[in-house]
Amino acid sequence: MKQNYDLLMQEELKKLDGRKTLLLHVCCGPCSSNVIKELSEYFDITIFYSNSNIYPEEEYLRRRDELLTFIPEFNANNNRHITVVEDDYDLQAYTAKLAPLKDTGEKGERCHLCYEMRMTRAHDYALAHNFDYWTTVLSVSPHKISRWINEIGLSFTDDHLKFLPSDFKKRNGYLKSVQTAEAYHMYRQSYCGCVYSYQESLARVHQKEDHQ
Repeated sequence: MKQNYDLLMQEELKKLDGRKTLLLHVCCGPCSSNVIKELSEYFDITIFYSNSNIYPEEEYLRRRDELLTFIPEFNANNNRHITVVEDDYDLQAYTAKLAPLKDTGEKGERCHLCYEMRMTRAHDYALAHNFDYWTTVLSVSPHKISRWINEIGLSFTDDHLKFLPSDFKKRNGYLKSVQTAEAYHMYRQSYCGCVYSYQESLARVHQKEDHQ
């Protein structure tokens, strides 16, 4: 039977006794916008920007800066105190690890490894800094496989750190993220992040142009 990760999250939220700390791995501002809005009702959030997959560096910085612009404005509008931690950026090493799987395409093995590497960084940071919970916004995208994301997160078993299961695209989550991003006039990228997804995006554009 297919697991309902959104329902698992709602059940976990009901069990909370007071506000807890949450490390939230974020890939970009638009994808995280509505997730942050909803989870900030329950948690004291620290955002973990760990995205060495993003190519080129200029794009990585643009997405980071968009996030750094959004969070203070969101805090001011919602009386929150969310902070952002930026992980080290190492595009060369990250791309080298993805290279053997470069032709597996979106939703293929390449993406699974990418989820796993970034989520491991988030888990390790959360564990080292004594957070109560950790999770990632990745499941908000209709292009991401929520089952993989949750299986990776739930594979970590720690005494004092819990993974918050999720499927943030459920209950119109993706649509809400688009609407929130528009309300904050945020930049929305046209590809996921890695050099291979960038190349695939260009190929789709060229294919569309050829058929016009």
